[in-house]
Amino acid sequence: MEKSSKVTNVVGNGTWNGQYGTMYKFEVSFENGDTGEYLSKAQDQNKFVIGQEAAYTITSREHGGRTFYNVKPSQMVQQSFTPKAKDPETDKRITRMSVLKVAGDLCIHGEIKLHQITTFAKIFELYVMSGEDTAQALVEDAKHDAIKSKNYGNIERKFMEESIKQMENDQLPF
Repeated sequence: MEKSSKVTNVVGNGTWNGQYGTMYKFEVSFENGDTGEYLSKAQDQNKFVIGQEAAYTITSREHGGRTFYNVKPSQMVQQSFTPKAKDPETDKRITRMSVLKVAGDLCIHGEIKLHQITTFAKIFELYVMSGEDTAQALVEDAKHDAIKSKNYGNIERKFMEESIKQMENDQLPF
């Protein structure tokens, strides 16, 4: 039967070795007069704290002509848990990790070059987050940046031009 009462006393009452390992026994008393034994895996149990209200179930069993009572915390105790507020950046981080993995797999399978991993990851991320096909927009941005910037040396310019050509030739599935 499920009950609720303030804990008035908790006393350690030895150990018991069972199929789940060492169990610690506690004699628990409540303000409403109930008393029973509680078994815990932890030596410093925190389910029944003196002075605090506790929701519990109490059962009885007969052994050798005597009645023994066992108490267990009920599910009502779990209702006091307040979940941590979700960080709004969590979904973005998860998406970034996922699309980076996909872009890395494309590189491993020879579909794209190593220097293109982040570009494709950005394309995939924008598609996942907004639903828009952003590949063409990125190609245009890269062309614009390559033409506009004069700070690139010959090697960097050639690298950027090759990347743009590769992106223009790729047919993405979305």
